[in-house]
Amino acid sequence: MAGQRVKLTTFDRSMIEIRLRDGWGTRAIAGDLGRSPGTISGEIKRHGGPAAYRAHAAAARADASQRLTGRRPRLAHDGVLFGHVSALLCRGWSPEQISGRRKRMEAGIAQPSGLSVSHEAIYAAIYALPRGELRRELIGCLRQDKPMRGRKPRTSERRGKLCNMTNIKQRPEDVEGRLIPGHWEGDIILGAGGASAIGTLVERTTRFVVLVQMPTRKADVVASAFAGALNAIPACLRKTLTYDQGKEMAQHESLALSTGMRIFFADPHAPWQRGSNENTNGLLRQYFPKGTSLSCWDQADLDLVADSLNSRPRKTLDFETPGEHFSKLLATSASANMPPGAGVRSGT
Repeated sequence: MAGQRVKLTTFDRSMIEIRLRDGWGTRAIAGDLGRSPGTISGEIKRHGGPAAYRAHAAAARADASQRLTGRRPRLAHDGVLFGHVSALLCRGWSPEQISGRRKRMEAGIAQPSGLSVSHEAIYAAIYALPRGELRRELIGCLRQDKPMRGRKPRTSERRGKLCNMTNIKQRPEDVEGRLIPGHWEGDIILGAGGASAIGTLVERTTRFVVLVQMPTRKADVVASAFAGALNAIPACLRKTLTYDQGKEMAQHESLALSTGMRIFFADPHAPWQRGSNENTNGLLRQYFPKGTSLSCWDQADLDLVADSLNSRPRKTLDFETPGEHFSKLLATSASANMPPGAGVRSGT
């Protein structure tokens, strides 16, 4: 509706502040959050501009404006519903996932039963809690629990150059639309001091996650580990892989040859070009906090973590889970008499 202001969540405002500190432009922030550039631009202008924007102050003004309308979205802290919401938060679900899943359950019931709750109401209830252990615990369960984040210096690239890279600009247009399955994004997350690592793979259409144990960050080890994980997936579901320009991918040609996949490389300092993987890496930091060693996690442990992520409902999937969607793809590939491979680790 024309003139109607789009609601932003507490998470949205926090990410706007963080991205502005990192030097992102309005359009890049909008693309990262799935919002229109006009919505992000208007939000920033209403609350002090790029240099002065603060998420908490913006949220407080929005809450004050909402109170003037007489609406009371807050959940009762002593109610059954808040207890259920708290339990799901502690399982790693986001407020938006909880809200969407409950609305989906409500839609299948003839008589409304009060299952629905908005994600804004969940955020409001969490931050309305008095200071104490419960408040700290629930805020700690939120995905973007980042107290402060300094601006990263954008110095010249020091990681060396990869040979014979194919830039993401040459990637087929149908990959961008996420309509055709089998296109993946990859990365590694690092442990303390960069001494340990875990490989991450995300299928762009389903957001299905595969985690790969990395004994070292050497290029031959990384290529071999990724090849083993990808070759466990049916050939019809492994078409391309998009990666950043990390030197651990120095043997990308060997990886492409062993998997039959085309490999494309994103531009430096352009995380939005691999948005699914960047988002997944953020989720994984709930399990693998920065500054901790990752060498103690074996492949069985990583499979359990991947199962946990693949069992969470996603808004972009109409609050179905990545596991449910990927299982349908596997069933389709099997019914079409395509070789199903040895099965994917990390749980379909």
